[in-house]
Amino acid sequence: MASAANNLRGATWIVGSAVVATIMSSGIHELAGSIHSAQAVFIRGVIGSLLILAFWLPHSDFSIRTKRLKQHIVRGVIGVIAINLGFYSVQILPLATVTALFFTTPLFVTALSVPMLKEKVGIRRIMASIIGFLGAMLVIGYLPEPLSIKWFAPIFASVAFSLTLVTGKQLSSTERPGTIVLYFSTILALGSLPPAIIVWQNPSLTEWGLLTMIATMSSLRNYMDVRAYAMGDAQFVSPFLYTRIIFMVIAGYFLFDEIPQISALIGASIIIMSTLYIL
Repeated sequence: MASAANNLRGATWIVGSAVVATIMSSGIHELAGSIHSAQAVFIRGVIGSLLILAFWLPHSDFSIRTKRLKQHIVRGVIGVIAINLGFYSVQILPLATVTALFFTTPLFVTALSVPMLKEKVGIRRIMASIIGFLGAMLVIGYLPEPLSIKWFAPIFASVAFSLTLVTGKQLSSTERPGTIVLYFSTILALGSLPPAIIVWQNPSLTEWGLLTMIATMSSLRNYMDVRAYAMGDAQFVSPFLYTRIIFMVIAGYFLFDEIPQISALIGASIIIMSTLYIL
């Protein structure tokens, strides 16, 4: 059980991660129709690995040695699924809507923290997570177009992403944050290579700039998530992911002229209120 101070530090890292994720998602959304999500994920993995090496290599504590290679591989494979689904969702759906659906992640993190992290989850946090999930379901229940499988891609991504967060928390007990992020990015690049080859298109200079920005923000977000869950309890930290809706609505409106559906805003409001209740 983390102290109150460490829980607060973990929450601060998560809010920072939400800001970074908004910048990343805006770049992915901008590339929709020109660069396939599988190609973007592969480039994210390659550039992310190089960035980690560039910043971490000069430090004296640099090391890629690990006694938990199997766990890194499992987390990396899950990450390939999570990020491919996440990138695909951001490309095809409005930013505010897809973000509201991504808000199911804390529910799954809270559920997984009991068997996988042996954390105790109180009734208040269970209720807050359930209310947050119902808010996400409200978004799906009032879609501007007929229901299709694509609307569930963000939820499937959230399940996989929650597993990467929880397994990252497990690894953080013995591994350095840089080691965790490096293995994740490397496995992500290797796992995304086959589909990237199939859909590959040579990016323009502008697209390379966006892809580099996406990779940088994605790697930074991964690092911030690892730090957050290393410091605080998963059940306390994860609801702060909900702050992302604020940044996403702003980005969608000013960058892409997207006006959120009323149902998305109501659902997001329910989610945010559940987060405040958990405190």
